[in-house]
Amino acid sequence: MAKYYALIAGLPNITVDSPKPPFTTASFYEELLPILTKQDLQLLEVLRQEALNKELLNWIVTGELTPPEQEPEQSYEVDYSGEAVEALSPEIIRLQALQSVSAAANQGKRNPRPKVVPDYISHFVYDLYHREVKRDEQDSSEAVAPRLFDEIGSDCLALEDLIASYYYDSVADSSSAFLTEWFALNKNIRNILAVFTCRRLGWDPQRYLVGKGEVETQLLQSKAKDFDLGEKLPYLPKVLQIAEERDIARRERLIDLLKWQWMDEWTFVRVFDIDNVLCYYLRLGILERWANLNETKGEATFRNIVHSLKGESAQVLQDFKKAQRR
Repeated sequence: MAKYYALIAGLPNITVDSPKPPFTTASFYEELLPILTKQDLQLLEVLRQEALNKELLNWIVTGELTPPEQEPEQSYEVDYSGEAVEALSPEIIRLQALQSVSAAANQGKRNPRPKVVPDYISHFVYDLYHREVKRDEQDSSEAVAPRLFDEIGSDCLALEDLIASYYYDSVADSSSAFLTEWFALNKNIRNILAVFTCRRLGWDPQRYLVGKGEVETQLLQSKAKDFDLGEKLPYLPKVLQIAEERDIARRERLIDLLKWQWMDEWTFVRVFDIDNVLCYYLRLGILERWANLNETKGEATFRNIVHSLKGESAQVLQDFKKAQRR
Protein backbone atom coordinates (compact mmCIF):
# COMPACT_ATOMS: atom_id res chain seq x y z
CA MET A 1 0.00 0.00 0.00
CA ALA A 2 1.39 3.38 -1.06
CA LYS A 3 2.23 5.99 1.55
CA TYR A 4 1.92 9.69 0.81
CA TYR A 5 4.20 11.28 3.40
CA ALA A 6 5.18 14.41 1.46
CA LEU A 7 1.67 15.01 0.14
CA ILE A 8 -0.04 14.74 3.52
CA ALA A 9 2.63 16.75 5.32
CA GLY A 10 2.27 19.59 2.82
CA LEU A 11 -1.51 19.90 2.93
CA PRO A 12 -2.96 22.94 4.73
CA ASN A 13 -4.74 22.04 7.94
CA ILE A 14 -8.52 22.30 7.70
CA THR A 15 -11.13 21.94 10.45
CA VAL A 16 -14.89 21.87 10.59
CA ASP A 17 -14.99 25.58 11.37
CA SER A 18 -12.57 26.69 8.64
CA PRO A 19 -14.25 29.70 6.98
CA LYS A 20 -13.46 28.42 3.48
CA PRO A 21 -11.38 25.69 1.81
CA PRO A 22 -7.75 26.53 0.92
CA PHE A 23 -8.46 25.35 -2.64
CA THR A 24 -11.25 23.64 -4.56
CA THR A 25 -11.83 19.93 -4.94
CA ALA A 26 -11.25 20.38 -8.69
CA SER A 27 -7.78 21.89 -8.21
CA PHE A 28 -6.90 19.28 -5.57
CA TYR A 29 -7.92 16.55 -8.02
CA GLU A 30 -5.61 18.01 -10.69
CA GLU A 31 -2.77 18.09 -8.14
CA LEU A 32 -3.32 14.44 -7.26
CA LEU A 33 -3.31 13.10 -10.83
CA PRO A 34 0.50 12.77 -11.15
CA ILE A 35 0.96 11.72 -7.52
CA LEU A 36 -1.47 8.88 -6.81
CA THR A 37 -0.88 5.34 -7.95
CA LYS A 38 -3.19 4.01 -10.64
CA GLN A 39 -5.08 1.91 -8.11
CA ASP A 40 -5.51 4.78 -5.65
CA LEU A 41 -6.60 7.14 -8.41
CA GLN A 42 -9.42 4.73 -9.25
CA LEU A 43 -10.65 5.05 -5.65
CA LEU A 44 -10.72 8.83 -5.98
CA GLU A 45 -12.65 8.53 -9.26
CA VAL A 46 -15.34 6.54 -7.44
CA LEU A 47 -15.91 9.46 -5.07
CA ARG A 48 -16.03 11.91 -7.99
CA GLN A 49 -18.75 9.84 -9.70
CA GLU A 50 -21.35 11.11 -7.24
CA ALA A 51 -21.52 14.38 -9.19
CA LEU A 52 -22.58 12.39 -12.25
CA ASN A 53 -25.70 11.21 -10.43
CA LYS A 54 -27.11 14.74 -10.33
CA GLU A 55 -26.27 15.22 -13.99
CA LEU A 56 -28.02 11.95 -14.84
CA LEU A 57 -31.13 12.86 -12.82
CA ASN A 58 -31.41 16.16 -14.68
CA TRP A 59 -31.20 14.45 -18.07
CA ILE A 60 -33.93 11.99 -17.13
CA VAL A 61 -36.32 14.61 -15.76
CA THR A 62 -35.82 16.97 -18.72
CA GLY A 63 -36.39 14.14 -21.20
CA GLU A 64 -32.88 14.17 -22.65
CA LEU A 65 -32.66 10.39 -22.28
CA THR A 66 -36.22 9.53 -23.34
CA PRO A 67 -35.73 7.17 -26.31
CA PRO A 68 -37.53 7.71 -29.63
CA GLU A 69 -40.68 5.68 -30.25
CA GLN A 70 -39.32 4.26 -33.50
CA GLU A 71 -36.10 2.30 -33.72
CA PRO A 72 -33.30 4.47 -35.06
CA GLU A 73 -31.54 3.38 -38.22
CA GLN A 74 -28.03 3.86 -36.87
CA SER A 75 -26.18 1.41 -34.65
CA TYR A 76 -26.42 1.67 -30.88
CA GLU A 77 -22.64 1.44 -30.73
CA VAL A 78 -21.08 4.90 -30.50
CA ASP A 79 -17.56 5.48 -31.78
CA TYR A 80 -15.70 7.89 -29.52
CA SER A 81 -12.50 7.99 -31.53
CA GLY A 82 -11.53 10.57 -34.12
CA GLU A 83 -11.30 14.33 -34.41
CA ALA A 84 -15.06 14.93 -34.34
CA VAL A 85 -15.33 13.65 -30.80
CA GLU A 86 -12.35 15.67 -29.60
CA ALA A 87 -14.40 18.81 -30.19
CA LEU A 88 -17.21 17.63 -27.91
CA SER A 89 -17.39 18.41 -24.21
CA PRO A 90 -17.26 15.51 -21.73
CA GLU A 91 -20.90 16.23 -20.79
CA ILE A 92 -22.08 15.90 -24.42
CA ILE A 93 -20.09 12.70 -24.87
CA ARG A 94 -21.69 11.20 -21.74
CA LEU A 95 -25.15 12.33 -22.83
CA GLN A 96 -24.80 10.79 -26.29
CA ALA A 97 -23.47 7.59 -24.77
CA LEU A 98 -26.45 7.27 -22.42
CA GLN A 99 -28.88 8.12 -25.22
CA SER A 100 -27.52 5.10 -27.08
CA VAL A 101 -28.11 2.98 -23.95
CA SER A 102 -31.70 4.16 -23.47
CA ALA A 103 -32.49 3.63 -27.18
CA ALA A 104 -31.10 0.10 -27.08
CA ALA A 105 -33.03 -0.67 -23.89
CA ASN A 106 -36.28 0.65 -25.33
CA GLN A 107 -35.96 -1.68 -28.33
CA GLY A 108 -34.98 -4.71 -26.25
CA LYS A 109 -31.42 -4.72 -27.57
CA ARG A 110 -28.35 -5.48 -25.50
CA ASN A 111 -26.70 -2.82 -23.40
CA PRO A 112 -23.84 -1.25 -25.41
CA ARG A 113 -22.09 -0.39 -22.11
CA PRO A 114 -20.14 2.65 -23.34
CA LYS A 115 -16.79 3.07 -21.64
CA VAL A 116 -17.19 6.83 -21.22
CA VAL A 117 -19.64 6.39 -18.33
CA PRO A 118 -19.37 4.24 -15.19
CA ASP A 119 -20.90 0.78 -15.46
CA TYR A 120 -23.46 1.42 -12.72
CA ILE A 121 -24.85 4.39 -14.64
CA SER A 122 -25.21 2.53 -17.94
CA HIS A 123 -26.86 -0.37 -16.06
CA PHE A 124 -29.25 2.02 -14.35
CA VAL A 125 -30.26 3.75 -17.59
CA TYR A 126 -30.68 0.40 -19.35
CA ASP A 127 -32.87 -1.01 -16.57
CA LEU A 128 -34.88 2.21 -16.42
CA TYR A 129 -35.84 2.21 -20.09
CA HIS A 130 -35.75 -1.51 -20.87
CA ARG A 131 -38.88 -2.67 -22.64
CA GLU A 132 -39.38 -6.40 -22.17
CA VAL A 133 -41.38 -8.26 -24.82
CA LYS A 134 -43.29 -11.29 -23.48
CA ARG A 135 -44.38 -13.88 -26.02
CA ASP A 136 -47.31 -16.28 -25.62
CA GLU A 137 -46.24 -19.65 -27.06
CA GLN A 138 -49.84 -20.82 -27.62
CA ASP A 139 -51.06 -18.06 -29.94
CA SER A 140 -47.64 -16.51 -30.77
CA SER A 141 -48.86 -13.14 -29.53
CA GLU A 142 -46.57 -10.57 -27.98
CA ALA A 143 -47.10 -8.26 -25.02
CA VAL A 144 -44.83 -5.42 -24.02
CA ALA A 145 -44.26 -5.13 -20.28
CA PRO A 146 -44.25 -1.59 -18.79
CA ARG A 147 -40.82 -0.03 -18.46
CA LEU A 148 -39.53 0.93 -15.05
CA PHE A 149 -39.53 4.51 -16.32
CA ASP A 150 -43.27 4.25 -17.04
CA GLU A 151 -43.87 3.36 -13.39
CA ILE A 152 -41.61 6.01 -11.87
CA GLY A 153 -42.16 8.78 -14.41
CA SER A 154 -40.59 12.06 -13.34
CA ASP A 155 -40.72 11.33 -9.61
CA CYS A 156 -37.40 12.98 -8.72
CA LEU A 157 -37.25 11.49 -5.23
CA ALA A 158 -37.82 7.94 -6.47
CA LEU A 159 -35.29 8.41 -9.28
CA GLU A 160 -32.72 9.87 -6.91
CA ASP A 161 -33.12 6.96 -4.49
CA LEU A 162 -32.83 4.44 -7.31
CA ILE A 163 -29.68 6.05 -8.71
CA ALA A 164 -28.18 6.10 -5.22
CA SER A 165 -28.96 2.40 -4.82
CA TYR A 166 -27.02 1.54 -8.00
CA TYR A 167 -24.18 3.85 -6.91
CA TYR A 168 -23.89 2.31 -3.46
CA ASP A 169 -24.10 -1.23 -4.83
CA SER A 170 -21.25 -0.49 -7.23
CA VAL A 171 -18.78 -0.29 -4.33
CA ALA A 172 -20.27 -3.01 -2.14
CA ASP A 173 -17.50 -5.42 -3.13
CA SER A 174 -14.72 -2.84 -3.31
CA SER A 175 -11.27 -3.85 -2.14
CA SER A 176 -11.10 -0.56 -0.26
CA ALA A 177 -12.36 -0.89 3.30
CA PHE A 178 -12.69 2.88 3.48
CA LEU A 179 -14.97 3.15 0.42
CA THR A 180 -17.10 0.26 1.66
CA GLU A 181 -17.53 1.81 5.11
CA TRP A 182 -17.96 5.36 3.79
CA PHE A 183 -20.73 4.35 1.42
CA ALA A 184 -22.36 2.23 4.13
CA LEU A 185 -22.31 5.26 6.44
CA ASN A 186 -23.95 7.48 3.83
CA LYS A 187 -26.55 4.88 2.95
CA ASN A 188 -27.41 4.18 6.58
CA ILE A 189 -27.77 7.87 7.44
CA ARG A 190 -30.02 8.33 4.42
CA ASN A 191 -32.19 5.33 5.29
CA ILE A 192 -32.47 6.04 9.01
CA LEU A 193 -33.64 9.60 8.35
CA ALA A 194 -36.09 8.34 5.72
CA VAL A 195 -37.63 5.74 8.03
CA PHE A 196 -37.80 8.22 10.92
CA THR A 197 -39.68 10.68 8.70
CA CYS A 198 -42.02 7.96 7.45
CA ARG A 199 -42.84 6.94 11.03
CA ARG A 200 -43.68 10.51 11.90
CA LEU A 201 -45.88 11.02 8.83
CA GLY A 202 -47.45 7.56 8.75
CA TRP A 203 -45.96 6.65 5.37
CA ASP A 204 -44.81 3.25 4.15
CA PRO A 205 -41.00 3.37 4.52
CA GLN A 206 -40.32 0.49 2.13
CA ARG A 207 -40.45 2.61 -1.01
CA TYR A 208 -38.02 5.14 0.44
CA LEU A 209 -35.24 2.77 1.50
CA VAL A 210 -32.08 2.47 -0.57
CA GLY A 211 -30.51 -0.99 -0.83
CA LYS A 212 -31.38 -4.38 0.60
CA GLY A 213 -29.49 -5.89 3.50
CA GLU A 214 -29.48 -6.64 7.21
CA VAL A 215 -29.70 -2.98 8.25
CA GLU A 216 -32.49 -2.24 5.77
CA THR A 217 -34.47 -5.27 6.95
CA GLN A 218 -34.08 -4.19 10.57
CA LEU A 219 -35.20 -0.64 9.75
CA LEU A 220 -38.38 -2.01 8.18
CA GLN A 221 -39.26 -4.64 10.77
CA SER A 222 -38.12 -3.27 14.13
CA LYS A 223 -40.54 -1.25 16.23
CA ALA A 224 -37.85 -0.10 18.68
CA LYS A 225 -36.82 3.53 18.69
CA ASP A 226 -33.25 2.61 17.80
CA PHE A 227 -34.40 -0.16 15.43
CA ASP A 228 -32.34 -2.60 17.56
CA LEU A 229 -29.25 -1.38 15.68
CA GLY A 230 -27.53 0.46 18.53
CA GLU A 231 -24.67 -2.03 18.80
CA LYS A 232 -24.17 -2.44 15.06
CA LEU A 233 -24.21 1.28 14.25
CA PRO A 234 -22.31 3.26 16.92
CA TYR A 235 -23.29 6.56 15.27
CA LEU A 236 -27.02 5.74 15.41
CA PRO A 237 -27.82 7.92 18.49
CA LYS A 238 -26.39 10.97 16.71
CA VAL A 239 -28.40 10.23 13.56
CA LEU A 240 -31.57 9.93 15.63
CA GLN A 241 -30.81 13.29 17.24
CA ILE A 242 -30.36 14.80 13.80
CA ALA A 243 -33.67 13.29 12.72
CA GLU A 244 -35.42 15.32 15.42
CA GLU A 245 -34.18 18.56 13.87
CA ARG A 246 -36.95 20.22 11.84
CA ASP A 247 -34.79 22.97 10.31
CA ILE A 248 -33.63 21.42 7.01
CA ALA A 249 -30.54 23.62 6.65
CA ARG A 250 -29.41 22.93 10.21
CA ARG A 251 -30.03 19.21 9.74
CA GLU A 252 -27.85 19.13 6.61
CA ARG A 253 -25.01 20.80 8.48
CA LEU A 254 -25.34 18.36 11.36
CA ILE A 255 -25.10 15.47 8.90
CA ASP A 256 -21.91 16.93 7.43
CA LEU A 257 -20.44 17.37 10.90
CA LEU A 258 -21.23 13.76 11.75
CA LYS A 259 -19.47 12.62 8.60
CA TRP A 260 -16.47 14.83 9.41
CA GLN A 261 -16.18 13.31 12.87
CA TRP A 262 -16.41 9.82 11.38
CA MET A 263 -13.55 10.63 8.99
CA ASP A 264 -11.44 12.01 11.85
CA GLU A 265 -11.80 8.73 13.71
CA TRP A 266 -11.14 6.62 10.60
CA THR A 267 -7.94 8.46 9.63
CA PHE A 268 -6.54 8.76 13.17
CA VAL A 269 -4.33 5.69 12.65
CA ARG A 270 -4.12 6.03 8.85
CA VAL A 271 -2.37 9.39 8.61
CA PHE A 272 -0.32 8.78 5.46
CA ASP A 273 -2.58 6.26 3.71
CA ILE A 274 -4.73 6.90 0.65
CA ASP A 275 -7.72 6.90 3.01
CA ASN A 276 -6.57 10.21 4.48
CA VAL A 277 -6.11 11.68 1.00
CA LEU A 278 -9.64 10.64 0.09
CA CYS A 279 -10.98 12.09 3.34
CA TYR A 280 -9.19 15.37 2.68
CA TYR A 281 -10.93 15.51 -0.71
CA LEU A 282 -14.29 14.87 0.96
CA ARG A 283 -13.63 17.47 3.66
CA LEU A 284 -12.85 20.03 0.96
CA GLY A 285 -16.21 19.22 -0.61
CA ILE A 286 -17.97 19.85 2.69
CA LEU A 287 -16.21 23.19 3.16
CA GLU A 288 -17.10 24.17 -0.41
CA ARG A 289 -20.77 23.69 0.35
CA TRP A 290 -20.53 25.71 3.56
CA ALA A 291 -18.56 28.47 1.84
CA ASN A 292 -21.44 28.92 -0.59
CA LEU A 293 -23.74 29.98 2.23
CA ASN A 294 -24.61 33.60 1.60
CA GLU A 295 -27.05 34.32 4.42
CA THR A 296 -25.55 35.73 7.59
CA LYS A 297 -28.11 33.90 9.67
CA GLY A 298 -27.21 30.61 8.07
CA GLU A 299 -23.53 31.22 8.77
CA ALA A 300 -24.26 32.11 12.39
CA THR A 301 -26.33 28.98 12.82
CA PHE A 302 -23.47 26.89 11.47
CA ARG A 303 -21.00 28.48 13.87
CA ASN A 304 -23.28 27.73 16.82
CA ILE A 305 -23.49 24.08 15.76
CA VAL A 306 -19.72 23.77 15.48
CA HIS A 307 -19.04 25.33 18.87
CA SER A 308 -21.70 23.25 20.59
CA LEU A 309 -20.23 20.05 19.21
CA LYS A 310 -16.57 20.86 19.76
CA GLY A 311 -16.66 19.72 23.38
CA GLU A 312 -18.35 16.48 22.43
CA SER A 313 -15.91 15.88 19.55
CA ALA A 314 -12.91 16.37 21.84
CA GLN A 315 -14.29 13.84 24.33
CA VAL A 316 -14.92 11.28 21.56
CA LEU A 317 -11.35 11.68 20.31
CA GLN A 318 -9.93 11.29 23.80
CA ASP A 319 -11.91 8.09 24.34
CA PHE A 320 -10.68 6.77 21.00
CA LYS A 321 -7.03 7.53 21.90
CA LYS A 322 -7.41 5.74 25.26
CA ALA A 323 -8.86 2.70 23.53
CA GLN A 324 -5.88 2.59 21.13
CA ARG A 325 -3.34 2.61 23.98
CA ARG A 326 -4.90 -0.41 25.67
